[in-house]
Amino acid sequence: MLSDEQLEIISEAIQPLFQYLEKEVIVDIARRIQKTLTYTRTAELQALSMKELGYSPARIRREVMKILNADPEYRKQVAKNTLEYKKEVRDIINEITKEAYKANHELVAGAGNMAWINDLSVWKDAGKTLMDNSFLSQLTEAFSSQTAGELKNLTRTTGFKTMHGCESIGNAYRNELDKAVIKICSGTFSHEKVLHDTVHHLAQSGLRSIDFESGYSMQLDTAARLAIRTGCHQLAGKVMDKNIAQSGENLVYVDKHNGARNTGTGHANHEQWQGKVYYIRPGRDYKEEAERIGQKEITDLWEATGYSVDGTHENDSLGLYGYNCRHNSHPWFEGASTFPVDLPEPPPVTINGKTYDYYAMTQKMRSMERGIRALKREKEALEALGMDTTEIRAKIRRKTAEYKEFCGICNIRPKTERLRYECGTSDLGKTQAWRKYREAEFENELKSKTLGASDAVGDGSQPVCIGQIDISKKKEAIRYFGNEIRDSEIEKLYVIDKEGNVYYNKGQEDSISFGTLDLTGCNVLHNHPKSNGIVSFSKDDFEVIRDSGAVDWYLVNEEFDYHLRKIKPMKGITYNQAWKWYMEDLIEAGIEEEQHLIMKSLAKRGYIEYERKKADRGPVGQN
Repeated sequence: MLSDEQLEIISEAIQPLFQYLEKEVIVDIARRIQKTLTYTRTAELQALSMKELGYSPARIRREVMKILNADPEYRKQVAKNTLEYKKEVRDIINEITKEAYKANHELVAGAGNMAWINDLSVWKDAGKTLMDNSFLSQLTEAFSSQTAGELKNLTRTTGFKTMHGCESIGNAYRNELDKAVIKICSGTFSHEKVLHDTVHHLAQSGLRSIDFESGYSMQLDTAARLAIRTGCHQLAGKVMDKNIAQSGENLVYVDKHNGARNTGTGHANHEQWQGKVYYIRPGRDYKEEAERIGQKEITDLWEATGYSVDGTHENDSLGLYGYNCRHNSHPWFEGASTFPVDLPEPPPVTINGKTYDYYAMTQKMRSMERGIRALKREKEALEALGMDTTEIRAKIRRKTAEYKEFCGICNIRPKTERLRYECGTSDLGKTQAWRKYREAEFENELKSKTLGASDAVGDGSQPVCIGQIDISKKKEAIRYFGNEIRDSEIEKLYVIDKEGNVYYNKGQEDSISFGTLDLTGCNVLHNHPKSNGIVSFSKDDFEVIRDSGAVDWYLVNEEFDYHLRKIKPMKGITYNQAWKWYMEDLIEAGIEEEQHLIMKSLAKRGYIEYERKKADRGPVGQN
């Protein structure tokens, strides 16, 4: 399975490619219109004269178009720009599609690996082991092909939404030019105003994937994100299915989330089947298990949700793991598993006379997010054209503040990542969205190293090597490992040496062994259990820090993160001496925890750099 956060990061990683494409097309159209309008001066003068004589707007438009169509220079420029535009658009779509294929393959492979590691963790927590993941590469290839096909289909039919329907991307320059000419020749629009209007209307629409038969369209970056999200979610479901099959489990739990789809009937109504336990194959009576967990009865998964784990039925695209579904299935271990604690759904709120339930809140948030991204599209295009962006920047600030205020009133976390608009490059590696994906991938790598760590330790007398990391990512690794051991009831230890080798050990409630490990140049992290109190580095810690070659020391507990760096040798300094310095520096007893103040006294005398800050429990890469 994949967490909702992992799915968001993976699916958003590809969006900058399509946002780059979108900005390039909008700017190209605007520049070509700007260039072509230099040939409309004669028509503009005629329109102005006719307006003064009282001719109707319709008559003026006809006359202006007649003049322009009779002007060989104007026709030549339009034909030249139309041809060049279509070629430019075709080339950039082909370029973006190729880049999307490459990114898609990597994202799907990463999703498969994350799903496998997450599943390993689930089975391990239940005291069971998964061994065989030979199926993973075949599944990854299949889903990579599926999502690549969907991305290709998205870019086949693109265009913009207008007042009169949708226009294809190939005709967009000519259509927008005609609108611009009509405005210019009305006598009430300057060239700059016409150009600004063109950018505004294209940005409000956004480049869209269009079904011209039905008229349905969706912004291209959003459609690409949903294609990746749905494909990776379905892949994670299949990984779970394979793991369930190899372990012989027959019960699954379908999780629940606030704001689940509650419209439609049957499988399409997700709210009615979420949060329940189901069997995969019929043949056994689960009445006793249903009574144990307080569920009226345990029924067939496929009949309830439209999803078949073992492939004996066709899956319903409206049900579990269908298009844009957020639900996951989990193995349910009979006689042992328990329901997770439900997060309460925010209560309805009334804002400006309108009452929003939770689903309506989320829909309003999505609408506000789309509006802010549209403003950012407009700003980026105006900047590329060298036009003034003062007004649009002010709008973005105001709308962003309104969005955050709405989320605050509703008591929902703002999804500021959905306000992001990255269109500056077609190189995904240079985008924030792709960096977030790399961070999630690295966190998954760290998680894979910790899964078997406790089993490898033995009696705890000697730390064991559990793998190697990129030493340039030491900071992220310390943060992840710190949160892994922060709430442990016994002391645990991670050591990262100069080559990035990671060593792990577990000890007792108040002690941990370094064994014979050479700590020279290493980064050392351990925890203090709650039973020890919320305290900084202890007397035993101080003596190891003083006598070892390690420079950077990290400590975590339930409330704080600590970092200590040795600045100069402390040979000959006893803990008693450090305590005396603390007493000299003490202003008022009982204000701060003693071990923390002892470290501050050492820092005051230049032996160490020392920092204590509130515990950072967020995921790797989150600021």
